[in-house]
Amino acid sequence: MMKSVFYTSVTGPKGGYVHDVSGMQHPDFDFVAVHDSHHGPFPGWESINVDESYPYDIEKYAHKQRYARMLPHLYFGDYEYSVYLDPKWELTEEFIDLCAAQVARKRSWLSPRHPHRENLVQEFLFPFCNGALSLQECFKVIDYLAAQNTDFSRFFSSLSSWLIRQHNQTNREIGERWFDLILKCYDGNVRDQILLPFAVDDRTQIEQSLSMSQLYSCGVKMGDPNHQARIKQVDWESEINDLLLYLREKTGLITKLYVKPE
Repeated sequence: MMKSVFYTSVTGPKGGYVHDVSGMQHPDFDFVAVHDSHHGPFPGWESINVDESYPYDIEKYAHKQRYARMLPHLYFGDYEYSVYLDPKWELTEEFIDLCAAQVARKRSWLSPRHPHRENLVQEFLFPFCNGALSLQECFKVIDYLAAQNTDFSRFFSSLSSWLIRQHNQTNREIGERWFDLILKCYDGNVRDQILLPFAVDDRTQIEQSLSMSQLYSCGVKMGDPNHQARIKQVDWESEINDLLLYLREKTGLITKLYVKPE
């Protein structure tokens, strides 16, 4: 059977944890780390420097990280399947075996649902309240989608930190539309889970049979000691009503809204 590729992507100057897999090579996978010039090779991983081919602003690190995540065919066209996992995790052999078993199912696109967020409003509130997206950054995403006459009811909960994809034309087109939305909706920080549902033609193109509980049951745990440092203390209470009102006006998803009086 042809090997698949197991890969991750890490960009930017602020650290970057990638688990050492030199002692856990697997017969079904080649391990590849796509990184930028802020990082060198990682133990056990083959190395691809995204800066050598990235066609956009290389200083926008969040965009650059998504380039390989969303467009694996650009780097791994010789493989039929790829498994993507965010670089923050400590891997286990049991988890790699699970990924191999999922690849063997020959599905087109596998990913998890988000375990805690179910709708578009929640998906905006989380990055807004932890400082990942400002109010104006949220407005920009909403405005662009509304200008495209987006049917906001098409949103579905997803998680893009673990993806198993066949390198077929449908998935290539989804990835290209997904990354194009990233370029048009974000200037700094990125929340790709907001946009994936609007990059697919049909929800059935994404099979959400993976789950984070599967990952945890294989002993995978957070390995990046700086991961929680991304959460900022922000005064979200002063602007949250503005965001909720804007979401109601532009998306029609909020039918009842209590606005706290001044």
